[in-house]
Amino acid sequence: MPAPSVASLFVGILVGLIIGYVVWECAYAFIPSLRNSKYHITESVRVSIQPTTEVDDFRDDSQLIDLYNFTYIMNQPSCTPNIHALVLVPSAPENRDKRKLIRQTWANFVELPLHKSNIPFRVVFMLGIPDTETSQAELERENFEYDDMVQGSFVDSYENMTYKHVMAMKWFLTFCGNSKILIKVDDDVFLNTPQLMIYLHNTMLHNQLPQTDNHGDDRVTNISKPLKLLFRQQRDLLFCNRKIGVRVHRSYRFRWHASYRSYPNKTYPPYCPGYGIVYSADVVRRLYDAAQRAKFFWIDDVHITGLLAKQLNIRIVPAQAYTVFCARNQPTCDVLQDKSGDSDPHEYLFSYSPTYDQMHNMWQLHLGRLRDYIFMDVEKRVSHVDSFETELW
Repeated sequence: MPAPSVASLFVGILVGLIIGYVVWECAYAFIPSLRNSKYHITESVRVSIQPTTEVDDFRDDSQLIDLYNFTYIMNQPSCTPNIHALVLVPSAPENRDKRKLIRQTWANFVELPLHKSNIPFRVVFMLGIPDTETSQAELERENFEYDDMVQGSFVDSYENMTYKHVMAMKWFLTFCGNSKILIKVDDDVFLNTPQLMIYLHNTMLHNQLPQTDNHGDDRVTNISKPLKLLFRQQRDLLFCNRKIGVRVHRSYRFRWHASYRSYPNKTYPPYCPGYGIVYSADVVRRLYDAAQRAKFFWIDDVHITGLLAKQLNIRIVPAQAYTVFCARNQPTCDVLQDKSGDSDPHEYLFSYSPTYDQMHNMWQLHLGRLRDYIFMDVEKRVSHVDSFETELW
């Protein structure tokens, strides 16, 4: 048998390298932990299969689910004692315009009619690692300007959204432990922070109870107004626009597909779509602890607020009455912006996918209502003091 030629050896080596590259890319495409090892911008990310033995997992900064060399590439100082609600916004690195719009509207602390030290909520953006070091440098410049971004040492992608969601919980528990409420919203949502401040003012800050029911006492028998109760009870709360009976997509043509191996059932349990969720601190802790030990599932909303919440018997409080959808060809958002003296304005917390103009209009409208509320509250308190002094006199 003749010896192989140099050319045939070269071809064989080349074919072997190509096959090896294809195998690696396929594994990289379908295994999130391998994808996270591709980039080493600040700290390398190592995946371990060793179980954790920590009692307080959120205090172990080096663990995030199955990542055991997790670090914060960009971080922020801890919350001050006046922060009663922390708002965490998962955002893709390339969504700079969406973050800018949020800072101009509902996270615009300059326009809020209170000194920042008296504002009872805080907004922080949550990100992973971008594709290039140029993009990373741009993120660092953005954070230097606004100082409101936290970045974890995993690649920012749809397949890694569970890491980002659990990182948000970790950050809340570690750096904002005194806060009673965690609000998670997507970066294409209008969060009605003026209305949020009114609820915080009436319940947490001044311990005023919501209106009583028809029985004339403080019993809560009607969940139709959960927001007022939300900031009063501060426990056992998972509040969102609940989804029920959602079928599992198996085809890879769908972005949110799941294989039989990763999830064998035909439908998902009730869960919270991630554009707007409110957690009480105890629920965050329970879900976070469970997520640290559970098998990774890449669809974060289903995994955390569906599978894990069901496992822990955490009930979802529906938020449909407090969610507004700004879909095309539907005038809902424009109707809510009617300034014709509506004496009983609709109280909503989340407005999903508004346009640029709708975002600005809603901000100005509710900012005005907040100013009116504060002015009336001050008048009421001054009047109460005057009447008390008159009685003493």
